[in-house]
Amino acid sequence: MGLFRRRTGLEDALRAHLERLGVSSFWLGSALDAIHCCEQGDIFQPVFSVAGPAPARHVVALMKLEPFVRGEIDWSISPSESPFWVGSLGDPQDDVFDAAASRFLGLYWSDRNPSVRTDLGIALREMDAPRSLSPLASAGYVWRAAESAIRTTNLDMRAALEKEAAAVVASFPKGESPERILGWAAAECVNRDLLFGSASPGGWASGGEFLRRGFRFVEERVFAEDLALPLEDRWYAFTFGVALYDVDAVLATLPPREAGRPVRKSRSPQAVS
Repeated sequence: MGLFRRRTGLEDALRAHLERLGVSSFWLGSALDAIHCCEQGDIFQPVFSVAGPAPARHVVALMKLEPFVRGEIDWSISPSESPFWVGSLGDPQDDVFDAAASRFLGLYWSDRNPSVRTDLGIALREMDAPRSLSPLASAGYVWRAAESAIRTTNLDMRAALEKEAAAVVASFPKGESPERILGWAAAECVNRDLLFGSASPGGWASGGEFLRRGFRFVEERVFAEDLALPLEDRWYAFTFGVALYDVDAVLATLPPREAGRPVRKSRSPQAVS
């Protein structure tokens, strides 16, 4: 009887929570499933949710369910390590992609290009790729800024990846120069194979393909055709720039000293319009 009362209390609290988020109570069962899986340690167990089939940990972040989970969730492991990950599928979201592409073009060749910053230039030197790929890395940063400004739902599709990037930032080695944190963390995000597409429009279902389309789009416009470099290196540079944006967004939420960099008056990534 006590267990039943506790369970009923949880459902009532979750129902009220979903209502505040503007999410239909139809997804109450998904919320309960995601919480249960995370409490059991099955953080990558697929759960059908408002964002489509996604890992339990992703659903918890998407629906802001972490306060209802008993125990800690490990955000330091990439979902790419999960046997449940099956890649991308779903709606290609052509209209959303066209909007992101248009926004990218408006930012990259303008005085509002958010990647033109001294600290980001320092971070790019941490990239394990030829210097000739720096423009593609900068384009990756700007592409992420462009797509991040486009919301296709009231829910924050970036929530899970933000927590994963924050876990990388928290692992920055003590004793290292604070100036290295941006570049080091971006490289570490790529090396840990974080699924950056999970934070692109389409989320877990089709965000991976959305991001790959973004790569092909920007590469055609910023990469010199006479540079015969492997696709693997070009993709690394692009995703390094994407990771740089995600890390920068995490650091923008921290006090300057904790973020490992001086106070600056320039805008945070989210403030770019």
